[in-house]
Amino acid sequence: MKVLWFEVTEPSRFQDKGLVVGGWQDSLENIVRDCPDIELSIAFESNDTCAQKKNIDGVNYIPICKGKGLVNKIKEKLNWNLRIQNLKRAMKKIVDEVNPDLIQVFGTEWPYGLVANITEKPVVIHIMGALVQYSNALYAPGFSSNDLMRNISFLNFWKRIKFARSQKLFSWQVDCEKEVWKVVKYYMGRTEWDKNLSSIMHSNSIYFHVEEALRPEIMLEGLVWSAPQNSKIQLVSTGCSSFWKGPDMMLRTAKILKDCQFDFEWIVAGRMRPDIKDCVEKKIGTTFEDNNIKLIGFTKPSDLRKILCRSTLYVHTAYVENSPNSICEAQVLGVPVVSTNVGGISTLLGNDGILVPANDPWQMAYAIIELSLDKDKMENFSKNGRSKALARHSTVNIKSQLLHCYNEILRNS
Repeated sequence: MKVLWFEVTEPSRFQDKGLVVGGWQDSLENIVRDCPDIELSIAFESNDTCAQKKNIDGVNYIPICKGKGLVNKIKEKLNWNLRIQNLKRAMKKIVDEVNPDLIQVFGTEWPYGLVANITEKPVVIHIMGALVQYSNALYAPGFSSNDLMRNISFLNFWKRIKFARSQKLFSWQVDCEKEVWKVVKYYMGRTEWDKNLSSIMHSNSIYFHVEEALRPEIMLEGLVWSAPQNSKIQLVSTGCSSFWKGPDMMLRTAKILKDCQFDFEWIVAGRMRPDIKDCVEKKIGTTFEDNNIKLIGFTKPSDLRKILCRSTLYVHTAYVENSPNSICEAQVLGVPVVSTNVGGISTLLGNDGILVPANDPWQMAYAIIELSLDKDKMENFSKNGRSKALARHSTVNIKSQLLHCYNEILRNS
């Protein structure tokens, strides 16, 4: 079986830059590489205009070089339709060259799903998120684009233009995604949220349940969570790079906890955009640092594992999600979870965690205090959540689900 993937990140095997990006896609690639009946090719966009095709350990890596020259790059940035046309031409060339039996696209959020318009080959989309829903939570309650614009100096004309253009680009991307949902029939997902959404966006869609592969550094045997003995409560979150991840919810919750004289430290791994941080702090009238929140930036998986296993709780503050890998990784390590009840998170946690309404920092603060003081409940959540997550993300389970998906699509086609 010849399978062609269109990925949204550059595979680590193609060019290892040490970036913490797309790790779960690399993990899924590892699973497929062990399937002797599958010949895998992976296409992806590359900023290196000189990037060449490679075959590494039997996998064909095909870089799609973005427009060469400054003029072409500017044209593509100013004209979304031109970018899509150029990408379609590149995708058609790759499809004709590889001649796959099946095409898998990662995410509806990018134009790659439009490959279904230029080929008769069956196309299946691995659902990641969905801009049509994310656009409904683009800014946290009480925030708007004007808050970010006000943080840009009036004299910084270029930065203001760049910001305005980014707003327009997002609107184009939402429209493009709606078209992707229309033209692709097959979807693979893992939560009630993405299953329901695929049915709404494409009434005749066919959905397959395929779990997410996690980074091997997290899945490997080793250090796991146990109830900490120290008096200071240590909270951990990963990823807070946009408003829909709830940085305001995080800061408001931390402020409530501090006002309650709750003894805690909140570690946040992953990048928080400086403009969003500044905007949230100005709106709420206090800083992350003044409320016991420590932003540590990008963190290696091995270091993140140690931080998670030393923590008291994992906390997720998002306004919209599908199945955040951050929660999955916390569960695999046995870390008890408190999260907002959004997207597909209820599918992940079930009854083995605490869910609170989005935009309710008082309920989240109470849940953190209540759970951190109940050692028995934490240990039950840890044991049950870890057992469920290990089964859910096992290589054997994912391989079986993925092969079933591929074979059923080919049979129906």
